Amino acid sequence: MIALASLSPRSWVRGATSVAVPHVTAITQVTHDGYRKDNLLAGDSQIFVTEMPESNRVVARVTLPDSSRSLVASPFSSMQALDLSADHSKLLVSAKKESGDNELWVVPVSSGSPEPVGGLNGRDASWSADGKSLVYSKGHSLYLASATGAHERLLYKANGSVFAPRFSPNAQKIRFSVSDAEKGATSLWEVGKDGSQPHALLSDWPFHATACCGSWTSDGRYYIFQARQTVANTGLVLNVLWALSESKADVSAAAPIPLTVGPMSFGNPSVSRDGKNIWAIGVQPTVGIVKYEPHKKKYVDVIPGVSATDLQYSQDGKWVAYVTIPEGTLWRARANGKDQLQLTQAPDRAALPQWSPDGKQIAFAGMAPAGSWKLYRIPADGGEAKPLCSENGSQIDANWSSDGTQILFGDWLGDAGGLSIRLLDLKSNKIETIAGSKGFFSPRWSPNGQYIAAISPDSTTLMLFNFQTQKWTSWLKETAGTVSYPVWSNDSQYLYFDDLVNGAEAIRRINVDGSQPELVYEMPTIERYPGPFGFWSGRAPDGSWMVAQDRSTQEVYQLSMELP
Repeated sequence: MIALASLSPRSWVRGATSVAVPHVTAITQVTHDGYRKDNLLAGDSQIFVTEMPESNRVVARVTLPDSSRSLVASPFSSMQALDLSADHSKLLVSAKKESGDNELWVVPVSSGSPEPVGGLNGRDASWSADGKSLVYSKGHSLYLASATGAHERLLYKANGSVFAPRFSPNAQKIRFSVSDAEKGATSLWEVGKDGSQPHALLSDWPFHATACCGSWTSDGRYYIFQARQTVANTGLVLNVLWALSESKADVSAAAPIPLTVGPMSFGNPSVSRDGKNIWAIGVQPTVGIVKYEPHKKKYVDVIPGVSATDLQYSQDGKWVAYVTIPEGTLWRARANGKDQLQLTQAPDRAALPQWSPDGKQIAFAGMAPAGSWKLYRIPADGGEAKPLCSENGSQIDANWSSDGTQILFGDWLGDAGGLSIRLLDLKSNKIETIAGSKGFFSPRWSPNGQYIAAISPDSTTLMLFNFQTQKWTSWLKETAGTVSYPVWSNDSQYLYFDDLVNGAEAIRRINVDGSQPELVYEMPTIERYPGPFGFWSGRAPDGSWMVAQDRSTQEVYQLSMELP
């Protein structure tokens, strides 16, 4: 069972009046199989969940309370569970056929033969509570039909892909999700069963552009859905479950109440008929740092058993610093993983550690709750983390000078100063701005101290500063996002970078002479973990490239609730 310290409060107080709100009282893990999961449907004593043990999808039946698992039999090579009938005897599924279309079928839970739903095909679908009607989505369109697939008609055409449609308990309205791929956003919408009054929900709510995938409690008093939320001042993004009260005439004016607030993400909520439990898919963030070995054409673990990102070697290659996931704390260890030492404590978070040339100190970006990213340095053998700057604003991307007496960094001073690149003298504590650096970010100081590489505000231009000439030149112009986590070669002649946007993922490099970038090698696709500053990567002492592999587990959890 998960501790309740991070769950939402039992009530809130206005003046002297305490008002009860929906809240979770306990969270219990139900499955332990490690498969990727999607589309969870809950019955009274059984749970049906779409799993992806291989490339194709299967539907597993989990029997409570012992959590025994079996597969629902079907003739399909791949199928996805969409809805469960009111008597829990049938599943509405989307099945992949030879034609490549996702066809809608009804599959018996125990015995019998699957039956097509009138030849309909679509992405997502569900039944009304009485089982007489069917709503389904296909592309940008939402359709209504009878349960047999007859009397099909268009209800609404959205400016985006439609998915996760659900009837209200009285079957008079339908809520669904709309995905805007260009903006990377999702939103909740509602339309009458007769196609009347289509409108977006919660348009003034701060997280409306991440909301999706909800359903009502059986009594219709609450609508339970999920939305992404960035945990305050951490960069950690979680899927949070929310309860929206239906008691107001204008639901859009109501404020959703969070049911979960971390440290795990929860999604695909399915509410029990008595409203006492939610079953959801919980994601426990786990990350493995791996390096790609081109000659073997495979990834291998750098430090087995450690869930972390942002790994940085000391200059002699004997030590590493890294940031653990999900805690966000800074650690150091020997390169073989031994002699691990925790340097910072939660709830403060750390990122982007950099060793001093003598290996005695580590500079890093740190963030306290309700704060912003600041640069700190800490002894490698433990001690107090001391801030590098006393200024307002945020600082990241620390770069040590070769003699360890200066630190170059990227600064964000908000509206007053904007982006810039600055240089701190550790002896005098004086800070100067690099001439002409206004608007540039992600600085990288060459090992010989002669150059600074930086990126333009629109992320399309790689800039090069020469300390001898005191001039910036446009070094490389590419598609935005091409240059990710750049790293200098030891001889300061090349800048290596991880290219995520141009064709296959590849490591490329560019010479300081301004010649065209060249391919170092392509890397096989791997599930990457998205940190607070994007998909981290780094270069190991042997020249191999390291990335953070997402190994997060997805399991079914029971969330016990009180819904006042």
